[in-house]
Amino acid sequence: MQLFEPYAIGTKLTLVNRIMVPAIVTRLATVEGNLTDALIERYLLYARGGAGLVVTEAISVKEQKSGPLLRLNDDNFIPGLKRLTELVHGESDAKIATQLVHFLKIARSGYRQKVEDLSLDDVKEIPGLFACAALRARSAGFDAVELHFAHAYTMSSFLSRYNQRKDKYGGSLENRLRLAKEVVKAARDAVGEESVLGARINGDEFTLGGNTLAQSRVIALRLAESGLDYISISAGGKFEDAIPRHGEALDPYTGYSGSRTMPPNWMPEKVNVYLASDIKKTLTEAGFTTPIVTAGRISTAQVAETIIQNNEADLVAIARPILCDPFWPKKFQEGRDYEILKCIYCNQCRDSEGDFEPVVCVQWKKDKNMTPIASA
Repeated sequence: MQLFEPYAIGTKLTLVNRIMVPAIVTRLATVEGNLTDALIERYLLYARGGAGLVVTEAISVKEQKSGPLLRLNDDNFIPGLKRLTELVHGESDAKIATQLVHFLKIARSGYRQKVEDLSLDDVKEIPGLFACAALRARSAGFDAVELHFAHAYTMSSFLSRYNQRKDKYGGSLENRLRLAKEVVKAARDAVGEESVLGARINGDEFTLGGNTLAQSRVIALRLAESGLDYISISAGGKFEDAIPRHGEALDPYTGYSGSRTMPPNWMPEKVNVYLASDIKKTLTEAGFTTPIVTAGRISTAQVAETIIQNNEADLVAIARPILCDPFWPKKFQEGRDYEILKCIYCNQCRDSEGDFEPVVCVQWKKDKNMTPIASA
């Protein structure tokens, strides 16, 4: 299978296979933004399980009230993350990337800050925040940095058709792209040309009035022109169709768009792969070889292999099936798929995340440390 053959991201980084573990929220960090032993063990399980590239859950570039969320807004966070990367590199052949995010304020009162609410000074601060965090990530030993430009967060909101700013950061698509290009340039200047820098974007927002492939093709093309080393294609996860709950902050994964981010069992297999395939074709026709990552209800290695064989994407991101059984890659590669604890896409893991509870799979037999009993 090509899925299990080494894959090179340009000349910068070679992965042992084409399997990525994308950012998966765990709620295992501290409220101060630090790693815990349980969180380190979670990433080590993914690495030991045979994935080629493990991406951390989103790490905030700014000090903000956010509950249990990792941060990288200060040098004090570097030692803990360096411990993580050293353990991953010491115990596996996996590479590890960090995903960096900037987010806006929300409150249980129903208040939600929008990009139109940011002053020009607020906006101009953002590229520097990403750049500093990216440099810290490199100091911590990460093999790659992924910029979170998808879902409900700040960067995706600037890219979206919902962006109602009246200055040079809103209006036309080229204006809405301005901040993203500034962030990419700042991060690249910080980490250097030799480092792998990627981004995750939405192929479609799946909301009435939001971005579709018509906009995402252009976004991907402009980001490829900016020199990204890979582009990961996600979908949905927007506040605009979130379901309000009295006394709770708005959750962008409760509406239809959220179900497209993490497709449940009533959606077809590979439901979002066409988005990556379309964007890959767009970039290829424009002369770019930027690797494209796809995700969304890809349950088996055989299905993932068809994606590679059909040239629909270059890397395949497997989230919930690897959460369910971290040794999913290793067992498939060794022909032991009959041993795999299979994800049923019930999305109870997603419900735990929405309730700010530790994210586990309901199929696990748990020990006291909330880690799966999964063997190599």
